[in-house]
Amino acid sequence: MEKKKSSKIRKIAFWPAFILLFGALIYSMIDREGFYAMADSANSWVLNNLGWTYSLTSFLCLVAIAVAYFSPLGDVVLGGKNAKPILSKMNWATITLCTAMAAGALFWGIAEPIYHMAAPPVGMEPNSWESAKFAMETMVLHWSIHPYALYTLPVIAFAFAFFNMKKPFSVTSQLSVITDKLHIKTGEKNLFPQILDTVLLFAMGLGILGVICTGTLNMGGALKEITGIQSKATAWLIILVVVTTCFIISSISGIHKGIKLLSNMNVVVYIMLLIIVFIVGPTAFMLDGTIEAVGGTLSGLSEKLLTTGAYASDPWAKSWTVFYAGSWGSWAPISACFLARLGVGYKVKDLIKINFGIPIVFNIVWSGVFSNLAINYQLTGKLDLIHILNTEGAEATIYAIFREIPGSKIIIILFFVALILSMITAMDSTTNSIAALSTSGISPEKQEAPVFLKVMWGILFAVLSYIMLTIAGIDGIKLVSNLGGLPNIFIILGGIICVFVIAGNVKKYDIVDQENEYDNEKEAEG
Repeated sequence: MEKKKSSKIRKIAFWPAFILLFGALIYSMIDREGFYAMADSANSWVLNNLGWTYSLTSFLCLVAIAVAYFSPLGDVVLGGKNAKPILSKMNWATITLCTAMAAGALFWGIAEPIYHMAAPPVGMEPNSWESAKFAMETMVLHWSIHPYALYTLPVIAFAFAFFNMKKPFSVTSQLSVITDKLHIKTGEKNLFPQILDTVLLFAMGLGILGVICTGTLNMGGALKEITGIQSKATAWLIILVVVTTCFIISSISGIHKGIKLLSNMNVVVYIMLLIIVFIVGPTAFMLDGTIEAVGGTLSGLSEKLLTTGAYASDPWAKSWTVFYAGSWGSWAPISACFLARLGVGYKVKDLIKINFGIPIVFNIVWSGVFSNLAINYQLTGKLDLIHILNTEGAEATIYAIFREIPGSKIIIILFFVALILSMITAMDSTTNSIAALSTSGISPEKQEAPVFLKVMWGILFAVLSYIMLTIAGIDGIKLVSNLGGLPNIFIILGGIICVFVIAGNVKKYDIVDQENEYDNEKEAEG
């Protein structure tokens, strides 16, 4: 009976989101220019009118995470004191790191600092030491503190609600304190959570497109370097077919086999890349630059997170930091449903360390090596990366850098492998969450969704990504993924409120602990 229940589609949650994404696919094929113009107009309106909410949410996430860690909430065991972990901390950490990092950091970790040196904020001279320092500080912000604050907060909210408040497997559960206060029914079959889930499923779909497209472009560049095949539509099609096939194989095996194995392999490749480039690159500059950039970022953290560019009429903040908040936000609430499940049997403090602490440290190291490598080559004149960026595109800058490094072929092959593994892991974990939200019967005891739903979503995302690549390019990809963050930002804001409330009175909301105490009392009486 349990198996039958878990494979039943939540029609209101699943079909509207699926039809909307499929409709977007059809529209983009019929009227490419109209599709792009509509997305561009919507994105501009969101950034100009609601960008401040993105910045504020990022900052409040940091505050809420700190409160959760140091309050009694931090010592709560997810699932109750008798709950058993399903993963070791090592496997948990590798899955979390690869799921959140995905292919984005591999691409932007090298290319993005050149953008900031070429076009820094108003008042800063392009291609100067000042713009270089700013670029590296921005990388520390954009690829460590900023994203993982937005990722981790929903994980805390959902994990506590799902495991300790016995709420259903729905994004709505992240708002459990608010919905309970308003007497809103949040069962799997109730209308409100299903409508909310379908909106967020659609938003998540837009977010995953950005990651898949970025990864495909990057792999296209690597494939060109290795084989000479041009990074065009045919190459992108081949890459997406291969990645989707591998993802399907992985999804069949479930969390404990496919994703775990891929994540462990992925981290090994990451570390190999880091060690090689750190040794053969400008090592002293990497170390010095990273230390200085971390110091600069931390000293002005609140200002950097809350900058909107309003007074200088500077579009830089909205184009980058605010945009990223929307992009991360498009993933966060639904990714939380996947990442939270991995933490059962561990304390909330452990969850914060694994989802926030370790990824931040790793990504600072990653940026410290690869971003500083790009900055050093530009500052010293070894390569004119700004020129390459403006004439050949972002992916070309990456491989121009690699060609200058001793053992470039090995590095490019390792980079290509890392990209493939990152893409497969991202698709597997994302579709795992989306498929689970599309079905009823998901519980702490039975967490896997039907394979056919994972495969269906994965194929749809692959097809949509191919269409987006051929019609919009990197700028179009960025704006579409950013649009997905709009509804999710308000979910994250609600989750922040819930975490604050729960942290202030953990005993009231920890239903599992209350039941355990009741059972212990009964046993004592017996």
